[in-house]
Amino acid sequence: MMNVNIANMKPISSSIHITETTLPTGIIFKNKHLLTNINCWHKFIVISNVENQSRDTVLGAILDHVHPLDLIPVAYFTDKKGCHFVARNCGPAIQKLCNDNLVVPNGQRPLRLEIILKFATTNEFKIDVQKNIMSVLSRRYDTATKTLNLIRFYEDAELTEFCPLSQPKIMFFVLHLSKNLVPIPEKFLMQDNRIKILNPLEAIGGHTMSVKMLDLRNNWLTTTKALQTLKTFKLSELYLDGNPLCENLSNEEYVDQVKTYCKHLEKLDGLPLNCGPFPRHKKNFLCNEEGVNLVNKFLEHYFSIYDSHNRKMIKDLYHKDALFSLNTLYINGQLSSATTRLFKYNSISRNLHKLADFSRQSKFLVRGNVDIANVLGNLPAVEHDPFSFYVDLMYYTCRCAVIGVSGTFRELPDSLLDSEKLYGFRRTFAVEIADGDGRCYIVNDEMHVHNALSWQVVDSFKVAKTILPDLLRPPQSEKEHQQMVETLRIVTNMNTDWSRKCLEECHYDLKSALGLFVDLYKGDKIPPEGFVGYKRK
Repeated sequence: MMNVNIANMKPISSSIHITETTLPTGIIFKNKHLLTNINCWHKFIVISNVENQSRDTVLGAILDHVHPLDLIPVAYFTDKKGCHFVARNCGPAIQKLCNDNLVVPNGQRPLRLEIILKFATTNEFKIDVQKNIMSVLSRRYDTATKTLNLIRFYEDAELTEFCPLSQPKIMFFVLHLSKNLVPIPEKFLMQDNRIKILNPLEAIGGHTMSVKMLDLRNNWLTTTKALQTLKTFKLSELYLDGNPLCENLSNEEYVDQVKTYCKHLEKLDGLPLNCGPFPRHKKNFLCNEEGVNLVNKFLEHYFSIYDSHNRKMIKDLYHKDALFSLNTLYINGQLSSATTRLFKYNSISRNLHKLADFSRQSKFLVRGNVDIANVLGNLPAVEHDPFSFYVDLMYYTCRCAVIGVSGTFRELPDSLLDSEKLYGFRRTFAVEIADGDGRCYIVNDEMHVHNALSWQVVDSFKVAKTILPDLLRPPQSEKEHQQMVETLRIVTNMNTDWSRKCLEECHYDLKSALGLFVDLYKGDKIPPEGFVGYKRK
């Protein structure tokens, strides 16, 4: 490859200089024949906001802006005037840049460009990057495992040109050159390359039978439709986690959609896929569909209190003679293993494998709603991910039910420097359904806690929850009703009857009752006799 400083090269006499000033004159339309001439090198000059910015940052911003149009920059150079590079066979990309007034978004520092069409011809300016790229590929190739490492390929220090695999033509060219490696690669590691489309994989189309594994983690693939190109491959292993396409699909949908394109797949994201006539698992199971409302209301109410700042209010959900027990398990080799510890849960665990003195097991069987609320209140503050829940209604009658729920929760950090601690859990509730009002009380609660499994770490907290205000439990007894009536009477100066009317209208929600009072007062809808101290004339 020629080592030429293009900043000091003079353009040929028939070149056309496009600037912010000449652009409105129709200069592109008049010279559109040059955009389709594959024998012309066009020069790009970035004239503003390039100070202290690396080559990869500047070119990355430009290439992202014109994507998926082809633009392969070569001979990058900087001087006091700005950044310079040349490219050819890139007419559509030039047209887009001109349509955008030669401005490329770049945060608070947009890049402004000038372009010289037909800066040089391919006869006058010869560039051959093939030898350099082939040398880099050979160094990155492990012949023993037949694995080609293309992770963050564009950052390789030995590349003389900017070679982002996010550019389809560059990716195609690099993969095409990889076919010259001996023996032919079977595994391609392509993580962290900002890849958006996989069409360039057609470059190794002639060797699809030999390609066994693709690692595409942490790229920018947005939909499983991007996997269409893989239909001709006989992949046995594929990695896609870290791509946007993983975020909006359930595990089952994700596996099903990937397998429509990769029918021979044995492993996905490192996990073996079930082969054979096994029945599909169901995320939720209801032994009786009549219990669905009970399950939904119970779980929402229970975990909203458990995750609140006043967890001890949970006392009222337990029967006065309820039983509670907890056990723990630490699992090695998971993504959470290094950061998540179970010390605070182990202190009350009834796990027989952990108890040296079996006589102490009865000590950790908690009895009564008051003691249960105290024990739960002393456990760490946490937030559950309701979208991770797997729910089983295992038994249901009009008098009682058994509800199982598993999922993930995270411990709230004490400071911003704390690492995230993710846990998996399983709760089994036996509940008694009260006559008349439909309320239920927990009579037995078994809790199992473990550090989150790797798949739980990947899948959890992907969907934002609606933020609810701190829970304020509505009063349950007549005595509590009367206390709230008295509170509203003191705050508003309404008499007892009107205070009770407002609270009843708002189902004894004090905040709503205060809002109702304000609306009625502004509308002059509260009669004088509705206030304390009114005297009839």
